[in-house]
Amino acid sequence: MVTVGIVGASGFVGSRIVEILHDKGIAVRPIARRADSLETFSRIGLNSYVANAFDQSALREAFAGCDVVVHSVLGSPGLIRGSVRPMYQAAQQSGVRRIIYLSSMIVHTSAPAEGTTEATPPVRHQPRFPTHIAKVDAEERLLKMRQTGDVEVVIFRPGIVFGPRSRWVVELTNQLQNGTAYFINDGSGICNTVYIDNLVHAIHLSLEKPGIDGEAFFVGDQEKVTWRDFYQPFANELGINLQDIPQLFPPSFSHSQQKEWIRAIQESETIQRSLALIPDGTKKYLKKIFKKPSLSSAERSLAPVESSPTPVITEMMSVLQQSSYKLPLNKAKDMLGYEPIVSFNDGCQRSIKWLKGVNQLACMS
Repeated sequence: MVTVGIVGASGFVGSRIVEILHDKGIAVRPIARRADSLETFSRIGLNSYVANAFDQSALREAFAGCDVVVHSVLGSPGLIRGSVRPMYQAAQQSGVRRIIYLSSMIVHTSAPAEGTTEATPPVRHQPRFPTHIAKVDAEERLLKMRQTGDVEVVIFRPGIVFGPRSRWVVELTNQLQNGTAYFINDGSGICNTVYIDNLVHAIHLSLEKPGIDGEAFFVGDQEKVTWRDFYQPFANELGINLQDIPQLFPPSFSHSQQKEWIRAIQESETIQRSLALIPDGTKKYLKKIFKKPSLSSAERSLAPVESSPTPVITEMMSVLQQSSYKLPLNKAKDMLGYEPIVSFNDGCQRSIKWLKGVNQLACMS
């Protein structure tokens, strides 16, 4: 039986990978940075490990006996870049056969050019999006290490991964409820969605599939989905007419070079690696010390009354909502035998059911 280690098991994608593979009878080993985030898996009898993504020694111990490792780590550009080398080296030392690396379509920008395939070179010139470039670097580093290492590398580049517990679902619902949702171009842009279970299905297919070493795959839903299509089922559930969602024009985004430099330093590999060495208890203590003091009752009475929230276009959403190209699934279908197992509409209904269960939908129709 194949044994699969899941790095980043406490996250949205990682936790669902653990759940589905475990239900299929596959031996899974959840791996996360904090012990408290693994308690759910421990309660169902899974052998979980605590390992920082920078800690090669801890990762090596966690990977011992694993055939495949899935890397599903989110974070700063420094974490994205810096976590792949210790992971690969730990996998090499532990005798892991294959690494499945969860990258993203953003290596081709958030609005991939018409005709983009997995063979299209990643776009390095994305000056406003350091995380995108970090993903490009991480992919390149992994493939370069594979040239001299024994551990196979398979890369997935999903788009908008949604489903229960997804930030896309939660944030969209909040925006619809508080009146800050908006459309660009009437929501006609392509939303390259992939329901979470479809992504995990592709990962499952790739665990032991031969002949895919060094390959990258787009994975998504079968349907061609627009942003209007994505908003529709959630708006319907809330009794909101899409015609009432404002149409906005993308502004010109300005950036402070000084702030960008500061952010680049804060999110660098060196700083992120140093922060990873600080115990969680110390971090909480420091946050408490430097926490911004709350206003007194007198100060609150003098503070200006906040007006109703208004939609604010983010630079990321500006690009995403102007996308005009659905990423192809041909390669995943041909080489993996991939076919989406959950329709887009069914994925939305499952997400809505979850929202109701956690009382996230406050104004259900």
